[in-house]
Amino acid sequence: MQQRLATALTFEAYVTGEEWRTATLSCCPACTGPVTSGGTYGRKLPKPARIARFYCALCHMTISLLPDFYASRTPGLLRDIEEVVAVAESARSLEDAANRVRPADAAAAVTLTSALRWLCRRVGAVHRALATVIGLLPARFEGCATTIASFRERLGTTQVLVGLREICARYLGGLAAPLGLIDPRATRARPRWRRQQSTGPDPPAPSP
Repeated sequence: MQQRLATALTFEAYVTGEEWRTATLSCCPACTGPVTSGGTYGRKLPKPARIARFYCALCHMTISLLPDFYASRTPGLLRDIEEVVAVAESARSLEDAANRVRPADAAAAVTLTSALRWLCRRVGAVHRALATVIGLLPARFEGCATTIASFRERLGTTQVLVGLREICARYLGGLAAPLGLIDPRATRARPRWRRQQSTGPDPPAPSP
């Protein structure tokens, strides 16, 4: 399970100060029971850092504290993903955007096909998240398009995704990556439909 670590720190300040060492969680967000330290786990991008983790013995659940600047279930930072999507929105085409954000002469270059897939995953995920936010908060975002450009204009910031972590704090468990957080309670709340096994053809009639 992921829990939001509300912070105004930049990624750079978080790493320099090793802020994961002082992160605290008062109780389990699922059952309000006591939690104990569960150590840390690593994030590799944009450079190695650690995430504080806690354990609830009552729920048998691990809870990690994800700082606001980190993307969820996607490598990297929200600001970097946002900038990639903003480039795609203003580019002449997706191919042009892919060449700008994943240039062929970069050290870790990939093929144009791979760059397009990488780009489309991020653009699609962010636009879907923005559409959900508009549905959750229609009074605040009425008239907004599902684009970073539109949300930047409405909120007056170039850090839309980080800002939405705070604005949508109560809904993060139901929002998709990279904005939302992993919350198994939201998954359990959804009905699971199982496909009923076919009974097969009727048996043949008995011989007279």
